[in-house]
Amino acid sequence: MASEDKTKLLEAKCFCGSVHFTVEVPIAALPLPVHLCHCTVCRYRSGAPCVFHTKLPKEAPMKFISPSVEANMTVYTFGERVSAWNFCSTCGCHITSVDRDDGHWTVSTSIFKDHGPENFQIKRHIYSDSTFDHGLSNIISQVDGLQLEDWNPPHDDPSSETLVPKLEHGAHGQERLRAECHCGGVSFTIGRPTKDVLEDVQLKEFVSSLDQTKWMALYDTCDDCRLLNGTHLVGWTFIPLSTCNPPIARDLKIGTAKTYQSSPNVLRSFCGTCGATVFFTCDERCPKGGESVVDLATGILRATEGSMAEKWLTWRSNPAWLPSGKQYHRAFSEALEQGMKEWALDHYNQEVRQNAIDSLNSLQTSHAAFKARIKAGIKPDASSIAEMKTYIRRLGYTTSDLDRLNIIHVAGTKGKGTTCAFVDSILSRYRTAHGVPRKTGLFISPHLVSVRERIRINSAPIPEALFARYFFDVWDRLGSAAEQDGVEKADQETGSPLDIRPTYARFLTLMSWHVFLQEGVNVAVYETGIGGEFDATNVVEQPVATGISSLGIDHIFALGDTIEKIAWHKAGIMKTGSPAFTIEQVPAAQQVLQERADEKGVDLQALKIDPRLQDVRIHPDAEFQKKNATLATALAETALARLGVLTPHQDVLPDEFRKALEGTVFRGRCEIKAEDQVVWHLDGAHTADSLTLASKWFANETSGQVGPRVLVFNQLGRIEAIDFLNLIFAANKQENGPPFSHVIFCTNITHAQTGYKRDFVNNQYDTKEIESLTVQRRFAERWSSLDPDVSVVVLPTIEQALAHVRELRVARPNRDEKIQAFVTGSLHLVGGALGILENADAL
Repeated sequence: MASEDKTKLLEAKCFCGSVHFTVEVPIAALPLPVHLCHCTVCRYRSGAPCVFHTKLPKEAPMKFISPSVEANMTVYTFGERVSAWNFCSTCGCHITSVDRDDGHWTVSTSIFKDHGPENFQIKRHIYSDSTFDHGLSNIISQVDGLQLEDWNPPHDDPSSETLVPKLEHGAHGQERLRAECHCGGVSFTIGRPTKDVLEDVQLKEFVSSLDQTKWMALYDTCDDCRLLNGTHLVGWTFIPLSTCNPPIARDLKIGTAKTYQSSPNVLRSFCGTCGATVFFTCDERCPKGGESVVDLATGILRATEGSMAEKWLTWRSNPAWLPSGKQYHRAFSEALEQGMKEWALDHYNQEVRQNAIDSLNSLQTSHAAFKARIKAGIKPDASSIAEMKTYIRRLGYTTSDLDRLNIIHVAGTKGKGTTCAFVDSILSRYRTAHGVPRKTGLFISPHLVSVRERIRINSAPIPEALFARYFFDVWDRLGSAAEQDGVEKADQETGSPLDIRPTYARFLTLMSWHVFLQEGVNVAVYETGIGGEFDATNVVEQPVATGISSLGIDHIFALGDTIEKIAWHKAGIMKTGSPAFTIEQVPAAQQVLQERADEKGVDLQALKIDPRLQDVRIHPDAEFQKKNATLATALAETALARLGVLTPHQDVLPDEFRKALEGTVFRGRCEIKAEDQVVWHLDGAHTADSLTLASKWFANETSGQVGPRVLVFNQLGRIEAIDFLNLIFAANKQENGPPFSHVIFCTNITHAQTGYKRDFVNNQYDTKEIESLTVQRRFAERWSSLDPDVSVVVLPTIEQALAHVRELRVARPNRDEKIQAFVTGSLHLVGGALGILENADAL
């Protein structure tokens, strides 16, 4: 404060400090109004999407702080303009414009140390029409609750004249995009991504995931870019230098360009005549012997469609370095963050879901890599958890943030998904009846028809638009954070270099946390993927409760080949201070669970079937399902007690529990769908134990039914699953005949003409083996050895398998008998079948 009553001292400085001054502003003039100017002059001479300006009061001149002097600025004048532009001669930062007539200073507000609301207030966009697409004014309509005016001069006003870019082509007719600063001293063109770029592991990261003819772009709010550019944000697109014409060397010297090394490994360039920011690059982008990639300032692009060059660029929905931007000017950065999410969703919604699924599928481990990991004996270990914690940090969270979700964590071999569905159903009943919990989340795997089913809010798969928005939000955040971290930090945290993004299942786990935290979920149910101890979900530090369902032998490579080893892994989700529950296990498994609970100081309760469930009509009415319901009841009671809406351990089961358990539908598990002539029985049983239970369920459901019995089976191409066929045969063997009159073995390919539905693509399996039906033919041979007289068919797709069942009904002489079809062996098969039977995109 210069004068306690009348003025306030504001200080500003560029990045390098060559321009450093104060302004003594009358308090009555504060906050100074800020306008965002989008005119072609401001954009092309700054390289930014717009500039942030305010006119200083005449009685508040700039006073330079020694050794800074006015002469440290380069003055740019041109044509008949009434203003001269000033930028730092050393780092290129935009500083001021000066009215030639009266010497009035208009300063960049972005270089002031304090852009707080008491000093500056962003009030309007100006000259947005000159961008053609309205640029940032379409993205930011309000800041800190203040609606921004969008001012443009009348069309007959000479100042409304806009430079119209021209469409350009290369020597062979290919499109080229001009990049040129205002004075024209730096001018070149760029081309579209080439085949070589798309096949290069490093370079393809910079190509749009939505359209491979476009480059990626983003807005950057970091402090360095702000102080080197003189605006709150810079737009960058990422291009290999080889796409530039004329050629540009790694030293970034072209035309009137000057360079400035802003840190030891970073080189920037700007026009030495008009000051426009041009390039940013760093050592990591310029590997020895490899292609150099640079960030190109989008403010100098001369795209015919507008300032955001949408025919050339795909914009990330999440701006880079938001924490820095929010620390400097929170209200603006939050408006940018929200505006970009809405803008991207509006612009990319038609393509974005398919491309989100394709991008997600790119994170799957390939068949060759999967086999190599097994051969090398690489298994999940403690480093898996360390890696997940790093990814969480890169998303902008800490593991303690997850505690806000009040997570119920469930592991197990059989019934863990069903248990989670029961818990979710109970919580939803209470949400509807009592308003508590406020919003529920459910994370399960795998999906049946759509990957969106894995992440549910209030029991429903998140909508397509929301999935796409949050998918690319996480995708972009991880990409940006990896660039910021560099290899050294990843080495320090995890002991080895970390991939930019984790594998498929881990990415979805991260995405679920981001979705739930952003959407205000206050109770979330989480099913583990594989095991527990080293599972991606097991970074939760303080779950509300943990539950372990029935244990059996599965995922032998990752978890071990004995029930004791598997129990050790599953017990890893138990946490000190959190109640833990399990149902009755075989003695060997129960002993390990109890030992681990004792080590952790956890009160583990082994539950017998809850007697309060005696009159509850649970489907199917089987002991294993009542065990799942028992575990779910204990977990839900604990969570609702934490929320203060239930007293646990009541003698009578609350009515909400009864209705929820009876009304729970967990698709693809013991599910029956009746058509006119076919009754479909579907169960995604993928282990020996679960397949035995599913087979017994089908046998009980069809006992006494007259009509052909048909088996449709696949087990994800696992040759060892041949032994499962004995279980199905034994469980369904009939006194007066074979267990099935027809048996169909198919792959998990969805459709005959179009192949896999995107959500069903699985790169871990050998495509040649699937195409040749190798496993299915072995299945057929085995079944024929069990029952030589049965009709066995091998078909390449699920669609053809279902069609074959329906054809059987046409050929039957007795039309009163319905076909009883048993579809089992994998959830991928069951999901594909349900998708076709219901013509559904999600369940």
